[in-house]
This record gives sequence, structure tokens and C-alpha cells, in this order.
Amino acid sequence: MGYIPQLNNGFKYHCWPPAAGESAMYELAMIGWREWVGIPELEDGALLAKMDTGAWSNTLHASDIEIIDSDPENRIRFRLEEDGEWIERPVHDWRRVRDTGGHETMRPVIRTSLEIAGMDFDIDLCLKDRSLMRHRFILGRRFLREHFCVHPGRQCIHSSERTLPRIVLEY
Repeated sequence: MGYIPQLNNGFKYHCWPPAAGESAMYELAMIGWREWVGIPELEDGALLAKMDTGAWSNTLHASDIEIIDSDPENRIRFRLEEDGEWIERPVHDWRRVRDTGGHETMRPVIRTSLEIAGMDFDIDLCLKDRSLMRHRFILGRRFLREHFCVHPGRQCIHSSERTLPRIVLEY
């Protein structure tokens, strides 16, 4: 039996087996299958994100997505809510994404900061209209596998002082 670290929130976990080139045991923070997160560059309030280990990439709901062709920096503008303010960001990349129905589409990707479980990360976010979906923000396994173990039976484990006052959106 391997080393099982004890987290401050009382959960025990270990990560096994290691991926190629990694040590046998490594520490990952435990998070629930849904967590309140912050994206301070885009939204003042906290967003409820689903940890989707079946999805490869991170996807954020955006409506009225428009490519600004005249801009040499290749920028995009969008809204997080139907009648919300316009947000303009540089397009970091374009990704081919396969949805749950097996259809491939090219999605614009922006780079931004993310606050989750008291930590800050720079992440890539695909933008897509997810207005018909239950979860408007998903974090995929490409991001999760490097930083977190997801507890499938718990949600909102981390309502820290950083995110709690910012919880304004409810889904």
C-alpha cells in the first residue's frame, strides 16, 4: 500500500499509477465534481464549474461570439450572458473539438486566469454557446490531471474567502 496524504479538509487520497516519467506518488489537491471558481479578467462574480474528466478541454459559455476580422491581433468579442456586456479578448488559438455527438468543430480559444481552490492558474478556454447545457463552464481533464483529484461524491468543497464573496451567479 502506498503513501496516503491527509488533506486539511479531511479527505485522504493517493494518485496511482503514475504516468510515464512521474514519481510513484505525487500530491494533488482534492476538489469536488462542481466547484465555485473565479475568472477575474472576465467576470466579477464566481462561476459554478463542472469538473468534466470525460472532456479533454475547458469550455466556457459565450453568446454572440464574433471574430473581429479587421483587427491584426485576431481578436474575438462575446458575452457571458445574453444581455451582458461585450468582452473583447485576443484569440490565443483555434482547436478542433469533438462534441458528445461525435461532431467536430473549430472553436476559438482565449487565455485567461482562473481561481480555484485558493490557487491561481493561467488556462486556455474554448468558447461555445452552452445555453442549452446544464453546466455553462466545464474544466476538462487536460487541466485537471496536472493539479487536482476530483471527488465524484462531493461538490463545492472549496468555498474559500477568495471565492465566497464573489458568488453571484447561480445555475
